[in-house]
Amino acid sequence: MTANNADSDSLRQRPSRAARKRELLDTLEQQRIDILVESLRLERAAVPFDRCWKVVTRYKTPLLVAGGGVAWQLLRKPSAALRLGRRALAGYLLVRNIQRRLR
Repeated sequence: MTANNADSDSLRQRPSRAARKRELLDTLEQQRIDILVESLRLERAAVPFDRCWKVVTRYKTPLLVAGGGVAWQLLRKPSAALRLGRRALAGYLLVRNIQRRLR
């Protein structure tokens, strides 16, 4: 009889099926609310990126044409591009050095 008594005790301690269903539905509703809040936060955080993306797409055609021109010049005269790259790097390093010394 003790085994039967133990089974009845465990049944009494378990929540009813309706209580478990209610608990699961509450958990599900809370998760939906959390997802909604996080999606709003994501939308707000993405606004600057969306703004920049719109600018890039507005100038997409001119950028592609300019990139094609640069690629064409690189293929025709790679030494000129290297020389220009070296000068640009030297100028950048010079400006950075001056800024460091002025601080």
